Amino acid sequence: MIAHPYNMNSINTLPVVNILGTGVRGAKQLTLEVIDVIRKSSKVLFFPFEKINKNWLENFLNVIDPENLGDLYKEGARDQENYRRITERILEKAQNFGDVAVLVPGHPQVGVSWIKTLQKLEDKGDIHLNKFDGISSFDTMINDLSRDPLDYGAVILDANRALLYQLQLDPRMDYYVYHICSVGNKRTEYSNLSLHNRLDLFKNFLLKTFPPDHEVKLIRSINRNGKQAIVTNCPVSDLEKLRDFITVDSSLFIPGTPVEAINNKFLNVLEKSEG
Repeated sequence: MIAHPYNMNSINTLPVVNILGTGVRGAKQLTLEVIDVIRKSSKVLFFPFEKINKNWLENFLNVIDPENLGDLYKEGARDQENYRRITERILEKAQNFGDVAVLVPGHPQVGVSWIKTLQKLEDKGDIHLNKFDGISSFDTMINDLSRDPLDYGAVILDANRALLYQLQLDPRMDYYVYHICSVGNKRTEYSNLSLHNRLDLFKNFLLKTFPPDHEVKLIRSINRNGKQAIVTNCPVSDLEKLRDFITVDSSLFIPGTPVEAINNKFLNVLEKSEG
């Protein structure tokens, strides 16, 4: 098996697509590995985010003619249409230049839906796809909440997927809910996220598991200019009141209820292990 290269300086003849996670604070959180890939790539594509822009890439990393992909997200268009435009542009540049680096906010495997299209092409043998880690919003949320997910048990959940499959929640678990900005809405509506957001449906879904007064937290962990994370509390029964506070980078944190019953047999095993 041929190792996936960063660029085309090898016997490999397939286009190479490098997806680079830039973290949630952009330029401040680029790893040394990601910077190395950027500098070695024949073409750099990016989504403008936290000081990552054309001027910064040119002046600080000496990138030649980096290309902004942000304009391919069309306001009011269906998500799948936007994803198609993005992947087509990436593939076009990869075929023309041999290899591309694509900078995406956060981590490339957390909520970046169009990656699936590229993964299918990798599986078919049409391209080489490499993914490089970035700090995700999940990482920053658990830090901002001062809550170790291993202590409580944690589930990362997409709001629309939970509703679509009517997933059964365990009230003892913590839930980190993504895409709370677009419940029941498949269109990109950055300018007015509350317009078609069906938070009422998600509220009713949560009320099947949690009591009405169970407190949840809307959290925006992407700190800008050194500011603290923005956290807004409300009971499940008032979830719709969060509509005007939600941004595209907001997530919903639902703490689990206290766990009281324990497995005494396993407790005995733990106690015996001490002796």
